[in-house]
Amino acid sequence: MKQPNTVQGLIIFMLMVLMLLSQPTISVNMQQFLQSLDMMRNGCAPKFKVPLDILDRIREGDFDLEPTQDLLCYTKCIAQLAGTVTKKGEFSVPKAFAQMPIILPPELQEPAKIALNHCKDAQKAYKDSCEKVYYTSKCIADFDRANFKFP
Repeated sequence: MKQPNTVQGLIIFMLMVLMLLSQPTISVNMQQFLQSLDMMRNGCAPKFKVPLDILDRIREGDFDLEPTQDLLCYTKCIAQLAGTVTKKGEFSVPKAFAQMPIILPPELQEPAKIALNHCKDAQKAYKDSCEKVYYTSKCIADFDRANFKFP
């Protein structure tokens, strides 16, 4: 069996990249979004001692609990996976806006923008980076629980 040479493979790869870049951003649908929540949870949950029932509660926007350090840092881990945290560990509204077309279905993008603008300063009251992300997430959930989903 003849193997393609490296130059041919590189040309095919570059053409695929150019095709993708020339397409407008394609959003995920709701089913893909919900599946990505599970993948993100599976990436972060094993690193922290947070019971599944607590993770299920915050998935639906119920942050009415006393958070442990593990839960605080779980939310930061999720935000890091989503690409919405700065190098300093702060939640970044501009990064979140940039990620929206990639990770959110179209029907959640506008409500998310409104909620993010409402909660952009929620982290200012905290010094710990895990707290910053947790309380920003809590603010967003409290603001618009109907549209809030968290891994």
